Amino acid sequence: MDFETALADALYVNWAVAPGALPSPPPPLALDRTLADGESWAFVTLVLFRQRGLHAVALPWPRLSFPQCNLRLPVRDDEGVASVWLLRELVPAWVVPLARGLGRQPASAAMFGGGDSGARGRRWSVYAGASLSVVARPSSPPATVPRLGGWQETVAFFRERPRAYVGAGRRLRRAETVHPRVEARPVTVEVERDEWLAGQLPEVPREIWRRPHSAFLLEAVALEVAVERESAFSAGTAPAAT
Repeated sequence: MDFETALADALYVNWAVAPGALPSPPPPLALDRTLADGESWAFVTLVLFRQRGLHAVALPWPRLSFPQCNLRLPVRDDEGVASVWLLRELVPAWVVPLARGLGRQPASAAMFGGGDSGARGRRWSVYAGASLSVVARPSSPPATVPRLGGWQETVAFFRERPRAYVGAGRRLRRAETVHPRVEARPVTVEVERDEWLAGQLPEVPREIWRRPHSAFLLEAVALEVAVERESAFSAGTAPAAT
């Protein structure tokens, strides 16, 4: 099934994490890793945004708009394509049946807040049994460690991932996404409340959440999504990690 939507005020917050602290993706997926100073690193990405005008291409109405929070891991699939494995998806309660029924998404209900915070920047806040709150303010591109190249290469590493996977085993499903390139504004993120993150990935040391690797903001971007009914591959050997 094909969908069209637009994302507004999409905040990407990324963390560099030791691979052993993360859950193993289901075959044929593998964590997308990088080496720096002899150490192997994997990554976690949190995306907070407002979805606008979501609709099936064949049914242009109704068009749904709502806030959303996604927790994902950058992975490579069996074809070596840069992808994401979606761990959690937080949406308002009324969206959960649609997300689970139509998209087979790992959706859970949450309450959203936030808005402008004056000189400190803009706040995004979510509550789903535990709290998550971040504040972002404009900044220069950071000197990140591990390095993924320059600023544009860093943004591309986290954003240019045309495939998203949900589920595991024979229930693993793929969505193909198409979106234009838009300007990504670097921001500095302060994590005010990290209880929800700590509960989702308990093996990640708590202090990691207070030190994002990088973060950027996309003001608006159109998005096309094709959700496949069945896995496009047979469960088997995972690709070699890169």
